[in-house]
Amino acid sequence: MKKWIFYTVALWLTVGCSKGEGPAVPDPLEEGNDWDIVIPSSKNNPGIGNTDGIPGGVPWQLPEGIEVVARPNKPFDPDLGLLYGSMNTFYADVNFVNNLNVSVTVEVPGGLICLFKHEGRTQNGILTSTVRVQVPPSYVEVGTPADTTTVYIGLGCLNASMAFPWEENQQWDTQDYPIGKDMYVPSVVTDDPNIRKLLELLKDYPGLRLTQHYNPWDVFEPDYEMPDWQVIYDMIQHALWEITDGPGLTRKEYRELVKALQQYGTD
Repeated sequence: MKKWIFYTVALWLTVGCSKGEGPAVPDPLEEGNDWDIVIPSSKNNPGIGNTDGIPGGVPWQLPEGIEVVARPNKPFDPDLGLLYGSMNTFYADVNFVNNLNVSVTVEVPGGLICLFKHEGRTQNGILTSTVRVQVPPSYVEVGTPADTTTVYIGLGCLNASMAFPWEENQQWDTQDYPIGKDMYVPSVVTDDPNIRKLLELLKDYPGLRLTQHYNPWDVFEPDYEMPDWQVIYDMIQHALWEITDGPGLTRKEYRELVKALQQYGTD
């Protein structure tokens, strides 16, 4: 699938630094060369870009009484009320069990990395904004089997050269959606400073919240044109890939993204 990656020739900004200080960090919105790198590349870090390994970060701490389990045989449910997040390159299902007798609000933090858990070189994903999920008790009464609260979180891709999880979807419930059903396990919350800079930029735009699905196979239609609502997500993915696989994000790209985001600042 075309990954909408357009790498540019980047010129690194040479900056002076006073004794005892690190190099100056260019302000992305200040005057400067369009090709200055304002968010550096992380492509050589483990699990990012084409680099093997496990991405670094801090463990995701679940609330007391809550656990995440696998539910491989549960069909994908396209109910939009179950879709969370602000990025939709693909979805991962997350299944919560609540062992308490009261509902619990689970915070899923922006920066959470979901690792592909099967063999093969397939994208890892990252949640680009914090979401909160209400998880009711899983045990209705003593002696009944536990049920799960299953939700779907929209993710950005961390590895431009790797496969998309939905490329093998042939099942009746998944074939028209970008879902990697039972393919991912939540892991750490990224501590990568460059990715965190992009997430910091994205956090104040509640209008990015996902409100509709798309069919990833539509792009192969000969008369395909990207719908207007999808353009901002494509821009965000491009920016993320410039950091994870490319030379870094340029001042021009940063400014263009900031401008495009303005209309998403309110619900």
